[in-house]
Amino acid sequence: MTRSTSARPAISLTAALVALVLTAASCSSGGDPVAADPTPPPTEAPTTTAAPTATSEPPPPPTWPLTGLALDDPAAADHPAVVVKIDNSADARPHVGLNQADVVYEVWVEGITRFAAVFHTQAADPVGPVRSARSTDIDLVGNLGRPLLVWSGGNPGVTGQVKAAEAEGVLVDVSHSVASPQYWRQSGRRAPHNLFTNVSDLLATRTPEGATPPTPLFAYRDEGAPAETGDAVPGVRIDYGLGSIVDYVWDGERSCWARYQDGAFVDEAGQQVCPANVVVMQAQYGSSEVDARSPQAYTVGDGEAFVLTDGHLVTGRWARGDRAAPATLTTADGAGIGLTRGTTWVAVPKAGSPVGPLAPEQAAALAAG
Repeated sequence: MTRSTSARPAISLTAALVALVLTAASCSSGGDPVAADPTPPPTEAPTTTAAPTATSEPPPPPTWPLTGLALDDPAAADHPAVVVKIDNSADARPHVGLNQADVVYEVWVEGITRFAAVFHTQAADPVGPVRSARSTDIDLVGNLGRPLLVWSGGNPGVTGQVKAAEAEGVLVDVSHSVASPQYWRQSGRRAPHNLFTNVSDLLATRTPEGATPPTPLFAYRDEGAPAETGDAVPGVRIDYGLGSIVDYVWDGERSCWARYQDGAFVDEAGQQVCPANVVVMQAQYGSSEVDARSPQAYTVGDGEAFVLTDGHLVTGRWARGDRAAPATLTTADGAGIGLTRGTTWVAVPKAGSPVGPLAPEQAAALAAG
């Protein structure tokens, strides 16, 4: 049987085509294939620029809030202020504890003045004579962070105002009627000018839970910095009216303003009152809404100010927007007035009351006694 030869060319052609395709694939790869590297190529880390380290001033050292003096242990200031109402009639002198107060307010009452002494840096043990509260006191102490208010008692109207202020969180009532075990009558003095207490006892027994220290009332200059403005004066006279005249004479050796009222104004220990600053805030007065016989000073508002600091008298304005705020002190051109670090007495005479510098010979005569 003869085999047909017609299929051979087709087989050969197919094989040739397959070979051609393989050859083309090999040529297109550029040569022999290279095995893939299982390790990925290293990637270069992105370049970053470190943010500059912020430089900040160290926090200021701690200070006592009501004097601006250095505070070594902040825990020592972690207690409320204590405000003691103190008599200033002739029968009440000499006073006890006034020189330990950080701030003392002097306010016009019925024909004389009366003090509201604020203790925080030091406790006065004892202190007095303690006298009654007035309607003025509610706003006066409203910027001290709920202080303990020490007073002997008052008429039903004022008592009601104090109780209402306590309910509002303005103050803590520690009057004689509330805390009588912490009060006593001192022998040798005539009632009602003989009621005394200890500030430390009241703090220990009457401080409410969560009570906080006061915040600053004034701006202070740097330690040792002189007064930026004002006129150098030997002293200043404040006339409250009806014969209540108070003089302050600059004592350069002690860097304080020596107080005179009916002669040298000394405490029971014989130490003359001599604060680092005196701030005179002339205020409007009216009659108390609960006692028409009692004057009431309006210490929320504004008025003329006279600031004695570092031997200088600076005139300007005081302004206080609400009861919880401190009064700001500014010069006539609106610049803030910085006080000397230390104690401050705040005089609150009626608006328009005479306030002015003493003549050198007047100041010298007072200092000479």
